[in-house]
Amino acid sequence: MGDDLAGTGSELSLSAPQSGRSQLVLQQLKAFYQEFSADRLDLIDSVYTADVEFRDPVHTLHGSLALRHYLRKMAVNLRDYQIRYLDEVTAANAAFLAWEMAYSHPLINKGQLITLRGMTQLKFTDKVYYHEDCYDLGALLYDHVPLLGFATRSLKQRLAS
Repeated sequence: MGDDLAGTGSELSLSAPQSGRSQLVLQQLKAFYQEFSADRLDLIDSVYTADVEFRDPVHTLHGSLALRHYLRKMAVNLRDYQIRYLDEVTAANAAFLAWEMAYSHPLINKGQLITLRGMTQLKFTDKVYYHEDCYDLGALLYDHVPLLGFATRSLKQRLAS
């Protein structure tokens, strides 16, 4: 991970200070994604429950095996991946994380670096059992595909005027 996106951001707690267990769950999850690679996917079982529900704008996955398969496919072509946590709002067994991810992919944006902001909702006990990522799918993918990118950028400009 590059130093330009390192850091954990600010934190705001909605309740009394978190238990050591909650802090550990969040630290493990953040570390997993800060050091994300295909070689580290064996750590999924230390972060997520076997019956985890994982959602993002593209998928709804059930179970750590499905999540592992999805993340493996994603990790294969990722280049220059970095994540920075910007904010954190926590409660006893839940958290919201704001983040910024930078990455490149050889088939998207001619392999140039793309930066994406998003938020994650987490629910957990001793491991995460619910993970939902929210981000602009256009900013992740559509804006960087020839012709489709032109169409989405033009549409955004028309809507903004």
